[in-house]
Amino acid sequence: MAHSHNHAPPTLNSKDINRSFLIGIALNAAYVVIELFYGWKIGSTALLSDAVHNIGDISGLLLAFLAFRLLRFKPNSVFTYGLKKGSVLASFINSILLAFAIGAIAWEGVRHILNPHNINGNIVMIVAAIGIVINFSSALLFRNKKKDDLNIKAAYWHLMADALVSLGVVISGLIIKYTGWNLVDGIAAILVALVILGSTWSLFKDSIIAMMDGVPSEINTHEITSHIKEVAGVAGVHHIHIWSMSTNENALTSHIVVEDLNDIPRIKADIKEELKEHNITHSTLEFELIEEKCLEKNKL
Repeated sequence: MAHSHNHAPPTLNSKDINRSFLIGIALNAAYVVIELFYGWKIGSTALLSDAVHNIGDISGLLLAFLAFRLLRFKPNSVFTYGLKKGSVLASFINSILLAFAIGAIAWEGVRHILNPHNINGNIVMIVAAIGIVINFSSALLFRNKKKDDLNIKAAYWHLMADALVSLGVVISGLIIKYTGWNLVDGIAAILVALVILGSTWSLFKDSIIAMMDGVPSEINTHEITSHIKEVAGVAGVHHIHIWSMSTNENALTSHIVVEDLNDIPRIKADIKEELKEHNITHSTLEFELIEEKCLEKNKL
């Protein structure tokens, strides 16, 4: 038997990610203070409820930031992969927080429809417009990195959700100002909640799969198997397992049947290269000759 291991570091730039999280948290914290102040001053439940929603999202950003920091912990005798899996747990918590935020937005929308009240449309529009700029700008910090990590994806959608909520508040404030239809504020909140629901479901599903060591949604096991079999010198592939080590690292273990053990160095290099193309950065391969009989069951 022969074994090979491939440990490739994540491609994310730690310094850039840290800066993005810190800037996003600081900007949103400042905006929450503004919303709370003016919401209390003019008695706007729309601004106050959005401020509470933003506080929840700041907590989500802090969780995501903590999870990203966990990726830097080195393996030890107890946690042989380090604390990478903690990032998956954090992404799950983030999806739950976002789901609660959606519920809060929808509930507030229904309440405003049933019990509309007069508010200062001008102040609501100005404060909400500031929120659009802050949240959208913060989201852009994570846009190009959200495909590489579930927690960064969660941060991106948290911020985009806030920007959409703020946009809804601006539009409702504008309509209220010129028509006096106060219930529009509640209708806008419900529509925004429905838009956010789609992205939240995707995040929740991906995090559950990762927690259960399932195959990441972006990876096709049969496609991986087919590509490995196409490598010259590979006679077969079985016992293939693929899972997420963290929110930005995927792992694979497999038995590779070869025609000649002398070809293993070249075959191993070719397989590694193929796996990298499919975002699998950690691989453990066991090589067997065709005449060997593997005793394990449940071959894939």
